[in-house]
Amino acid sequence: MRRIKVTLPATITNVGPGLHSLGLAVALHTTVEITERTDTALNVETAGEDAGRFALGLRHPVVLGMSRIFQRLEKTTPGMNVRIENHIPASVGLGVETSFLVAGMIAANNLFGSPFSRTELLQIAATVTGRPDQAVTCMLGGLTTTVLTENEVLYRSLPIAPLKIVLVLPQIDGYVERARSVIPERAPMNDALYNIARLPLFIDALRAGDLKLAGKVMQDRLFTPYRSALIPGFDDVAQTARLNGAHAVTLCGSGATLLAIADKDHQRIADVIVAGFEDIGITAKAWVLPIDTQGVVLSVAQSS
Repeated sequence: MRRIKVTLPATITNVGPGLHSLGLAVALHTTVEITERTDTALNVETAGEDAGRFALGLRHPVVLGMSRIFQRLEKTTPGMNVRIENHIPASVGLGVETSFLVAGMIAANNLFGSPFSRTELLQIAATVTGRPDQAVTCMLGGLTTTVLTENEVLYRSLPIAPLKIVLVLPQIDGYVERARSVIPERAPMNDALYNIARLPLFIDALRAGDLKLAGKVMQDRLFTPYRSALIPGFDDVAQTARLNGAHAVTLCGSGATLLAIADKDHQRIADVIVAGFEDIGITAKAWVLPIDTQGVVLSVAQSS
């Protein structure tokens, strides 16, 4: 019987002014291990962050991802044990739902000897998930740029200097539902041009590791002002973070996770943001993390 183990990183998309174009992989991971069974049973076990949040059995995103590959191949396995060890919080702008789906697709492809190439699988994953930016980033790691056309996904890995970032997740009831509806359908032209003008400098600043420059051009006027307004104390904790060495503070994806970039004193920055939220009665959790440059890590073994 074959055993497939897939590890994928968390993804931050809509990074700074790079809305629907840039993705950044960070070193929080989800690991999926799938073992064939000799009977027809499907056993799904979850551990770690948000264990039990997703439906088990056929409705779990990992299994749904596998089924998309099985459908294309018109093949399946009699039974499986699926174990998920997850360290990525769900529905907070870190792409765990996409990572689950992609992990399932990668595992299913490898169960049958990889009939789809990596390029083909990436195209399938980007289309199936509906989040090509997240799918590409979790598979390739590092900094990526992605565009979904009518017929294919266009993407590139972009150079990025080694760096650490600070993530802080405040616990805010009802944030996800409100964040989905708060963005206006139309954007002022000046705000769109503001983002576009800063994007090339932002990309080059990340390539060069010039975080001071990145902080100066990291602002987004299209999404962040509306969503950050849903986070009590956002402006105050962002200002406190800057006073303690952060070059910029923004949201990860749609939030509510905050992203801070800095050259040093990362733990101090994390601590003052958490303390700032706690001062107004909001519990928060923080991580200091490097960029994940590997993307997917895969191992395949034959067990007795």
